[in-house]
Amino acid sequence: MYDIRSNNFENHLSIIIKGKLELAEATQAAEKIDKAVKVLMSGFTVITDIRELVLPAENVRQVLLGAMQVMKNARLGFEMRVVNPQNMVTANRFQRTSRAAGYTAQEVSTINEAEKFIDQLVSA
Repeated sequence: MYDIRSNNFENHLSIIIKGKLELAEATQAAEKIDKAVKVLMSGFTVITDIRELVLPAENVRQVLLGAMQVMKNARLGFEMRVVNPQNMVTANRFQRTSRAAGYTAQEVSTINEAEKFIDQLVSA
């Protein structure tokens, strides 16, 4: 399951991915991300919540890598990634994938932490 929302006013993208993400869902999510970043301005921020995500299969990871590359190429400003400290295997896989896309996400364990960090970053 996934939920992707963009906020043009705040120049922000919110991504939630949970459960066992199948290839078809990952492809749909990647397409939504592609559409969302096209309406955001350079330097947009992202909060990605993967706390409840089951470690994805390699073909799904490749699709997610493509989505991360789309964000990077659209001039991603910063990504906060909300991870589950009890599931660092998934968190580490995502971090390696985003590094392969050309960036490193800041990891936190709650949405509140992510939002506070982004607010501080934007107001600085």
